Amino acid sequence: MSHTYLFRFWTLVVTAMFAFCAGAALKEGKTIPSFQTPLLDGKTASVAVEKGRLTMRLKDRKGNTTLQPKVLVLDFWATWCGPCHVASKWLTQLYQRYRGKGLVVLGISIDEDGRASVAPFVREHRTPYLVGLDPKATVANRFLIEGLPTIYVVNSKGVIVATFEGLPDDPKALEKAIQQAGLR
Repeated sequence: MSHTYLFRFWTLVVTAMFAFCAGAALKEGKTIPSFQTPLLDGKTASVAVEKGRLTMRLKDRKGNTTLQPKVLVLDFWATWCGPCHVASKWLTQLYQRYRGKGLVVLGISIDEDGRASVAPFVREHRTPYLVGLDPKATVANRFLIEGLPTIYVVNSKGVIVATFEGLPDDPKALEKAIQQAGLR
């Protein structure tokens, strides 16, 4: 069996198990770990908590752009994950509703072939938010991801307000978490 097949198989098994047992993903009240990921658009995103404030730096050849999101939503996903497709639609709607109020959404794909799978998916679904590439699951491992999708809602101080392991029951749960994190 190929490595890709085994990875997908076990990811689906673990995702199914979330209905029966608690996962190991980072939980509410924890500060997110610093990380860096290449973005689909060629930039690199570096996320860290600096002096008690969540900071995201977007780097490219022309320089840096610094963002200080009021709320950051991190979505760990893959193109082959059906529930991830649903979550992506919900996050697109929420991003369009709250981006002017300080919401930043960063979808982090763990597709092993990276850009080859992710770019067509993002084009087809017209994904409007930032998309990171994590083909070796380096960032996913820092967040203790065991199943997909896993979504974190993080406040402006870098503290996790909500963790969704697997597809939330309702898109309103995601919106409520975004509001609890500081957006109205």
